[in-house]
Amino acid sequence: MKNYFIRFFKVINPEAIIWISGILVLAFINVDGSSHFSVCPFKNIGIDICPGCGLGKSIHYLLSLEIDKSLNAHPLGLFAFAVLLRRIYELLKVPLINSKKLFTTKMEYKYDQSFTTNA
Repeated sequence: MKNYFIRFFKVINPEAIIWISGILVLAFINVDGSSHFSVCPFKNIGIDICPGCGLGKSIHYLLSLEIDKSLNAHPLGLFAFAVLLRRIYELLKVPLINSKKLFTTKMEYKYDQSFTTNA
């Protein structure tokens, strides 16, 4: 079992894991709270106008299927979510195509190859 995890993390791009984790965090956070920590540099130095503020809330509402709240939080939230999904797809496309070859033993793969080529 340990060997499969090692193979998995050698193949899957860490950037994909980070983006997937970020989307999962956005799906489960409570955005309706009064105040929370922000990593926004504009907000941290006291500037109230920021072009990116509200994207996290927008994606959260989008994942909760509250489209009207999502568009009110940030009009580009749907676009940002689509860009993230496309990036994750591009990062995982090759590993998912080759996953059978990567996660089977050499003997199983040789048997599967000989079986499919003779048919």
